[in-house]
Amino acid sequence: MKQILMLSVVAFLVAGQGANQAEVQLQAAIKAEVVDGNLKVAIDRYKQIIATYGGERAVVAKALVRMGQCYEKLGEANAREAQEAYEQVVREFGDQAEMAAEARTRLAALRAVPREASSLPALRLEFRLTGATAGTSAAVSSDGRLLAYVHWDTGDLAVRDLRSGQSHMVTNKGGNWETDDFAYGPRWSPDGRRIAYYWYRDDGHLSELRIADLSGKNVRVLYSSPYGEKRGLNPVGWFPDGTALLATGLRQGYATEIVRVSLENGALSPVAKLGSIGSRRVCLSPDGRYIAFDAPTGSDSLSMDVFVMPSSGGPAVPVVTGPYDDRLLDWTPDGRRIFFMSNRSGAYDAWIVQVDGGSAAGSPQLLRKELGMVTPIGFSPDGAFYFAPDLRVRDVLVADWSPESQKAVSAPTLATEHFSGATRLPAWSYDGRKLAYLVDRGRDRPAETRVRVRDIETGAERTLTDVSGSVYGLSWSPDGASVALTVKKTPQSPYLCQIVEVDSGEILREITSPRRGEAILRFLWGPEAGVAYYAAIAAEHVSLVRRDLRTGDETSLYTHAAGVPMDIAVSPDGRHLAVGVARRIMLIAATGGEARELARLEPPGVLCDDTLAWSPDGTHVYFGRGLEGAVRLYRMAVTGGAPEDLNLEIGLELRFRPDGRRLAFTRSKDEERAEIWVVENFLPRREVAR
Repeated sequence: MKQILMLSVVAFLVAGQGANQAEVQLQAAIKAEVVDGNLKVAIDRYKQIIATYGGERAVVAKALVRMGQCYEKLGEANAREAQEAYEQVVREFGDQAEMAAEARTRLAALRAVPREASSLPALRLEFRLTGATAGTSAAVSSDGRLLAYVHWDTGDLAVRDLRSGQSHMVTNKGGNWETDDFAYGPRWSPDGRRIAYYWYRDDGHLSELRIADLSGKNVRVLYSSPYGEKRGLNPVGWFPDGTALLATGLRQGYATEIVRVSLENGALSPVAKLGSIGSRRVCLSPDGRYIAFDAPTGSDSLSMDVFVMPSSGGPAVPVVTGPYDDRLLDWTPDGRRIFFMSNRSGAYDAWIVQVDGGSAAGSPQLLRKELGMVTPIGFSPDGAFYFAPDLRVRDVLVADWSPESQKAVSAPTLATEHFSGATRLPAWSYDGRKLAYLVDRGRDRPAETRVRVRDIETGAERTLTDVSGSVYGLSWSPDGASVALTVKKTPQSPYLCQIVEVDSGEILREITSPRRGEAILRFLWGPEAGVAYYAAIAAEHVSLVRRDLRTGDETSLYTHAAGVPMDIAVSPDGRHLAVGVARRIMLIAATGGEARELARLEPPGVLCDDTLAWSPDGTHVYFGRGLEGAVRLYRMAVTGGAPEDLNLEIGLELRFRPDGRRLAFTRSKDEERAEIWVVENFLPRREVAR
């Protein structure tokens, strides 16, 4: 025993001497570099340290970084050697947080420098993929070689090699939507070997924060919570030392909370509560020291400013402000600038502002005109910026319909010649003579939203009202004197109902839910005067509510767990409602009572949101069913039976004219595709750090 103890002491002393000797050699190499100015001698000494003291990780990481700096000082001819030194630190020494962060910063700066004099800023299409929102959920790896994205044909997480153009699935649901599981928000680890992502798990209605390697075989659930409860975490980025993730979640009251998630045990450490669902983008700086985010300029504003705060917590400092709409895109690869889009020149252009110590250092600089409102994906290390443009093209279409043959007797055509590509939410007046619709350029251009009314007989149109905010529903009153809009006036506010007078366009009243934390969706008038129905959504549930508009009295008719959209349609006689939730269609008496299941759709077809409608005689319920990338029209007899395929491809927001001889719906031309673009050679030139 004594001999073993002595051997252990000797080993400890030898190890200590090795560590001391490594540090001595490192200081000698630094002296040759800094004091003597002999870079070649310093490089040789750094190489010797790296080869000799492999077990002294802190010393070797520092030697690699110092050696890379020496190569940089020798000029661009030695840039490749510098890059290799920094890449080795990032790849092999992620546990040495300070040196790994320094290597990433210098690597980003180094890669951004080489540019031929003839190279001009270039914009190109990287690739197309299916799924209308595919580009909104993607990330570029730390080396710029791989792109993680969500393949919305199945909801799986996929990875694409940007050099070869080949893709493979990381998750595998079996190539279909038999389960409603899906991935979202992938973020790469610093070494590019793992991906953090949000995963919705249908079998338990769970929101999970997961980590997987590129094979998808080694999956770890870092955090899990029931869907619709206080928190469902989306990853924002990895801290450079590889010990934690930065993530965001929505809390009750629609506040955005930023948390640090330990990779060791999944423990959460609060960083900040931004207090607004309008905080649409949060980015971690490359060195992990700061967080950038955008948020509304005021409680009643739809415009954004950009802020920076320490990642350890602390006050947020505005870095981009003014009477404009400024939207965060990303940190530049060197971590010294913030890239954002702004309408300060009229159109939405690409801008950049330098940030020093968490504060703006100078005025914003215009980089590229007319970038447009885009969904940012992120930078590759060489400064190429990936993004997804808004390809949403939505039009209200109308078609003549035969109630006798249950067939379309005309091909669907545009309901209006105006505002091509930006119309939705058709609504027939009760007499069938007018069609209201919404002009909607998207949630990022709310100032252009307006309600229009078209006279079906004459074709005359007029703007009923401009809308401040985003609109979810549109419905006529039985007497045709008013329309109801379900509106979210600001990013912070809940949806409510606005009653607008048709003649004047004035808002007559606003209706909110009397229950705290509940928002009104899908407000519909029934044929009975003074009675309306709406779907109400809260953190824990979604409910169907009957409201007497004269007295304010309400009756809850049906309640379902949160996280599932609810579609409602009132029968022509006002006695029943059709309700669609998940894959089920039910009938409920307008005065209350037990819900009766009318249909349950088995996979692969799904019940499409906002497609329920009644036949004029009240004997059938129509609905849209999603099959093979299209929305097909079906109907069900209220007495029961199998769903009947009516052999017509429609869209969402299905509305039958009250006489049943015309139908309107909204079709998106981009339902099956999305595009990812890259803009290159547009960041300002910088000298190599010396």
